[in-house]
Amino acid sequence: MTTVHVDPADPVFAGHYPGFPILPGLFVLDHVRAALPGRRVVALDRAKFVRPVFPGDTLTVETTLTDQEDHVRCAATVSTGAGVVAEFRLRLVAS
Repeated sequence: MTTVHVDPADPVFAGHYPGFPILPGLFVLDHVRAALPGRRVVALDRAKFVRPVFPGDTLTVETTLTDQEDHVRCAATVSTGAGVVAEFRLRLVAS
């Protein structure tokens, strides 16, 4: 499990969206990737965004890895204090 504070001063909020700043989904996915040090993502099989992430939120990233024949499957859930914000299914290079 990894936690990440979403910095309200991040410049991404200036343009996404003015007057109603939310963290872009790609940034949420990038926090999942960062929670997998030493692993390389080769495919995104599923992405489900449930609710927005706001400036100042704290993200909790939980991952479960399952070995397959030629890759590793990763199930990731990203949450804030308000609940689940996103779920991902990734394929990683096998170790």
